[in-house]
Formats: sequence, structure tokens, C-alpha cells
Amino acid sequence: MHQLFQKVSLLFLACPAMVMGQTAKGNYSPLPLKDLSAFESASPNWSIQGGISIHPSGTAKPKTLAGDGVLIGNAGTVLTTKLKASDLRLYVEFNVSPGAEGNVILPGGQKVKISDSSKQKTADASTSGYIGQFPNQNAAKSAGLWQTLEISYDASVQHIPNSARLNTLSLNGVTVLETVYLPNSKAATDGQPIAFEVTKGSIAFRNVGYQLLANRKPLSLSNLNYKVYADKWDAKEYSKLDHQGQSPVLTQEVTNGMREFHLVYEGDIDVTEAGDYIFTTIYSGPVLSLDIDGKNVVSSGEATSQETHTGSINLTQGKHKLKVYYSRFPWRQPALGVRVEKSGVRPYDLHALSSLPEPEPKPYISVTPEMRPEMVRSFIQVDGEKNKRTHCISVGSPDGWNYTVDLNRGALLQAWRGQFADVTEMWYERGEPQLLFPAGLKVHVSGRSSVAVLDNANAAWPDSSNINFLGYKIDQKGYPVFRYAIGSATVSDELVSGGNSLSRTFRLEGTPTGTLYSLLASGKQITEIEKGLYQIDDRFFVQVDKKAKAVVRPAGEMKELILPVSNATSYSMFW
Repeated sequence: MHQLFQKVSLLFLACPAMVMGQTAKGNYSPLPLKDLSAFESASPNWSIQGGISIHPSGTAKPKTLAGDGVLIGNAGTVLTTKLKASDLRLYVEFNVSPGAEGNVILPGGQKVKISDSSKQKTADASTSGYIGQFPNQNAAKSAGLWQTLEISYDASVQHIPNSARLNTLSLNGVTVLETVYLPNSKAATDGQPIAFEVTKGSIAFRNVGYQLLANRKPLSLSNLNYKVYADKWDAKEYSKLDHQGQSPVLTQEVTNGMREFHLVYEGDIDVTEAGDYIFTTIYSGPVLSLDIDGKNVVSSGEATSQETHTGSINLTQGKHKLKVYYSRFPWRQPALGVRVEKSGVRPYDLHALSSLPEPEPKPYISVTPEMRPEMVRSFIQVDGEKNKRTHCISVGSPDGWNYTVDLNRGALLQAWRGQFADVTEMWYERGEPQLLFPAGLKVHVSGRSSVAVLDNANAAWPDSSNINFLGYKIDQKGYPVFRYAIGSATVSDELVSGGNSLSRTFRLEGTPTGTLYSLLASGKQITEIEKGLYQIDDRFFVQVDKKAKAVVRPAGEMKELILPVSNATSYSMFW
């Protein structure tokens, strides 16, 4: 039975590729890792290398590659940066050896735990992401895979002495903590260093980026003129001009409470500091579009609950032209907001506070497997695809290994570990999108059919093989077993939780017209770590029987891991 609750609110490879300098994310400034000169005096337990290879089970010692770009620490003395910070955003990629533990130490002295904790079902004080409060779920990856840590942090809190605030902490793209107030052990308002600590095993760091957040406003708006049109809310062109005027700030309130309108702003952007600027739109309505100097920076369609959309542009010092289009849903409260940020600058609003009223509470609806697996049919939107996958089923297990299958193609689309499903967009109000979202640590597997008949092991894998879905039956533990017809043969496909992995078994009945293969994975880099163990980029590992005749083959700019299927053929995945 569905339990619904509502609430408001890289392993470098066996021959590792050289890391050439820093590639810090977005607007982050990179912490140089050419050598240890960015740090205070370093003890021998720290070094700069070009790469590291870590076996996920720890059966072999970590191997390093000469070069630069990767900071490697072993248990011992803390490493402190010469950089001093107070309020900041921090982005770190890290890779842990089996059993490793350590910390990223923030300017106020607070420690963010990083550890080999992927096998823990629940989050506690030993889980990656712990900082005085348990993460809301365990989003850690397996040892040997590169992971990401992203932090938004205020070193002091107004009116609360000796306190800091963790605004958000995301681990591997999953937000595991929000708005946590922390005691300060250091007076960080004037700037204190960041530090790295390893207390057990080995931990590697790379692509360390930071933003020092100041309260200045290097971009402002002026000479704003607006026009309000009374065309129907879904009109594509505007011709019924109702009124126009000037406004000192962006606000939807110039429409004077009209039930249907289209609002167009034009004006100047005054830039005092050249650089990359990120604009975020927050709104409710059919459309909000933002153009600068005739170039579209943010353009998005329907938003019902003040969703956010972002875009970036490099701006030179001086004046630039701004144009904003906004339309209202007649059945919803209007809301128009635009926020801007730049490296080293705290995000700030370009709209009037009253233009973005407090949104109506939107519940979070989830499905949580308890004693037996749960199954949910839904649409799925795959990243990079324009159209939804319409014939999908997602299966969640009580011990947190979950997956989605596209039944039309017999394709394992995605798998994830942790909490099961966010079904808010399916079951709240009209649920028009009918989209299910993974609630845990997701890995994209493939959008193509998992099984296909090939003439030989070098034949191209079809986007959708010639298979027909025959339905599924439920096994004794509650997992579905999918059945497909391929010519005169029938294939059953069973995916079950293996405790610390997701196990998959194909069973073949009859004789296909050629050799039946399974596509286990595709990626830019597939490396055999040891006999039968493969690493797929920094996403996941695939384990096959050591006697299995798995093949790693080129596929354009990508690689594929395929395996012949006969009788009963199995493999497992973990991350």
C-alpha cells in the first residue's frame, strides 16, 4: 500500500586521464592545484597528483598518476588554505578510498563530513554531508567514484551572536540539508581559511571552486518603460494595448489587478563590473522571457508555483538594453521576479518585493516502499529529450534500490538509491505533467532498448529494438518480471535489490533469429577495473560473472558494454 505523506515547505581509471588544471563549476573561482602554494605549510600527508585510481572494494591500494590538478590527502595533519573567507559558496569534487573519513572545515570552524558511507541505508553522524545535523538521506556514492559537494554558507547571522548558517548542502546533486544554524568557533566575519582534513584512509579533491559573497550590487536597472496588453492569456501576439508608463523597478503591480494581461518591460541595464552574470526568473504564468541586447537569456513556458529558471550572459561594463515579457494565468495570483548574481556577489532582486507574493503552499507527495516493493506508472522526462517517455514504470524497493523501465523499448532508463519517488506533479491538483521524479541519488543508464538481436558483436545498437512488451508478473518478493517478445523468442527481465547493488537477470525462451545481446551501459569512458568489474564514467560500476564474455566496444564518441544473453544471464550495478 502506498504511504503518502505531505509536507510544506571519479575514480580515475586504470590508466587515469590527466587532469589539466581546474575546471571549477559555473561562476566559481578555482582554487589552484598546480602545487601546494595555495595552502599554508603542508605536511607530508598531502600531495598534488595528476590522477588517482581507487578500487571500490579496497582489494588494491590507491594508485596515483604524476601531474597536477588533484589534491590527495592521507590521515594526518589538517591542510589550511591561504584563502580567507566568510560568507561563501563552495564546490568540491572528492573521491574516497574504502573506509575513508575526513572533513571540509568551513571558515567558522564547522566540519562537513565526507566519508565512505554509500553502504549505509540511513543517514547519521558518519554519513557524508553531516554537519551538526543528520542529512535527510544518504546520497553518497561508492568509494572509487568522484562525488560532488556544494555548500552555501553564511559565516554570521544578523541578530544571532556567535552563529553561522548553512543555507544549503547538496551531495551529488541531492539537497540533503537546508537552513541549519551552527555555532561559530571562530570569528569568521573578517575572513578565516577553509581547511581539508583526512582522519582515516585516503581522500582526493579536485575542481575546488569558491565564491566570496559580498553585498554590493554591480548591476542595476534604469529608464524602465512598460506596456500592458489586454489580449487573452494564451495569445501569441499582443495588440490590445491597455495602458503604458514608467516604473522605477520591475513589478507586475503596474497592471492594476487586471485578470488577464501581457506585460512588456523595456529599459537599461547599468553594469559597473564586467563579467558573467546569472539571471533567475521566478514567476507564475504562461511565459516569462528575458532578453539583453536582443539576445534571449532566459525563456520558459508555463509555471504554476513560482518555479525558477536560470540563464547566464557575459556583460561588459556600461549600458545594455533589457526586455522582459510576462503573462498571467487568469486563475492564479500574478507573480513576477528577476534575481541576478555574479561571482563574488550575493544574489539580489531586481523586482519589487510585493511583485513576488508568498506562493500558495504546494505539498510534497511521495511514495515510500515499506514491507514490499512499490510500482508506479508515469511519464518520464529524460534529460536532453524534448518529448516525455509515456509508457514507463518505476519500481522502488524497501532497502532503497530503485529504477525506471521504458516498457515500449524495454529500456532501463534510470536507477537511483535512497528515497523512492516524488509524485507531486502526478497527484497534486490536476497533475497535468504526469511526471515522476527520483527522490534519491540518480544515475542515467540508457534511453535505448536493453536487449536486441545483433548480426555480430560489432553491429550498431538500435535506438529501439524490434521487441513487443507482453506484460509482467509479480514474483514472491513483490518485484515485477517483465516479458518481451523478440521474433519467435521470449525474454523475461527481472531487476531486484541485491542489498548493496541492483541485480538484473535475463531469461531466454525459444530461439531468436540471431544472437541476443544486452546493453549493460554506455558512456564516454568504460574501464575494466578487474576481471568482470567495469566502471562507467563516474556514474556507476557494473559487475558481471568473471567467465562472462562481456565486450567493451566503441560507439561513435561513446563506448558500450554489451553481453550475450543465453538461458539465464545476470549482472549487477552499484554506485
